[in-house]
Amino acid sequence: VFFWILLVFPGAAYGQQVVPELNELAAEALELLNLSRQEAGLDPLSPHKALSILATRHSQEQAVRQRVSHYSYEFGLSTERRVLISYPTIHRLAENVARNRSVKLLHEALLRSEGHRRNRMDPKFTHVGIGLARANPASLYLTEIFVAASKVGPLGEPVAFYFDASPGSYEQGDEPLVELGAHVITVGPPGPDDPEHWTVRGIEAYQSGDLKAAAKFFQKSLSLDPGYRYAKYNLSRVLLEAGLPDDAITLLDELLQDDPTDLDAMVTRGTAAILLEDFKAAEGIFRAVLVQRLDDATSWYDLGLALEYQDQLSEAESAYRQALHIDPTLVPAQIGLVRITRH
Repeated sequence: VFFWILLVFPGAAYGQQVVPELNELAAEALELLNLSRQEAGLDPLSPHKALSILATRHSQEQAVRQRVSHYSYEFGLSTERRVLISYPTIHRLAENVARNRSVKLLHEALLRSEGHRRNRMDPKFTHVGIGLARANPASLYLTEIFVAASKVGPLGEPVAFYFDASPGSYEQGDEPLVELGAHVITVGPPGPDDPEHWTVRGIEAYQSGDLKAAAKFFQKSLSLDPGYRYAKYNLSRVLLEAGLPDDAITLLDELLQDDPTDLDAMVTRGTAAILLEDFKAAEGIFRAVLVQRLDDATSWYDLGLALEYQDQLSEAESAYRQALHIDPTLVPAQIGLVRITRH
């Protein structure tokens, strides 16, 4: 049996400009967040304009890349470095990043996740910046930046924003000095004590085809932060390509237990089911994905494959045709349709 497994590359972002709808959604996110804190007996967080600008910019980058990450691939900076460029004296900060269909679903998923909930319910945080961006009408990216203001006074105005400089200004050397206006700020890539450092190396190894090294780097990242979803998801993909679908499923099931709405994890879980020839399970997974992401040509193809190997040829043909209706250039669906119509 020969299976096609597709790699889908991110497309253009949808509605990147700050629009009134996104401002309203940010206000809704803040209201839900503070309501949860109030119910837990905590003080509300004060919204902060500069932090919200930082959060919005990062959400926009994630939406463009269709990738949830604490790391800015455009500028080569981790969360801490992005925030400390603006506020070098902050001693306590955290960031939540997530993707879902609505603010309500984002809020509920973050509260279900132990690490994200810990950030949101931390009594020491005083201010929050919230920013949202859309990749498409059904994919909303959220960034929450939490900080604890100094006891001696408020946060005040930011020194600079990391995006004031061009992406090329942040060289990937050893703690380079970068001029931002009148200020010289020490920045650099994540160090070996930062899981982002190993995740970036894992992605580079994966893209070069070195699956063994990629797995090693993602595992190192998870040893530093066992809850780091992006490293866990990428490790699952490496394990799939290395012919270890059972190990991949273990990680994917952990991700889905933590956030059942993670469509990327669901899709990869469906791919693993196909590799294990559990076609009925794969069918159920891809049908669930398509309820939320009806215009996903690849998932229509995968559904067709799962149906074909259950000898449900008429339904498989319909799924392949739907995939090609969305993306006429999808070669595996073209081949699948030819295979089906020859019967």
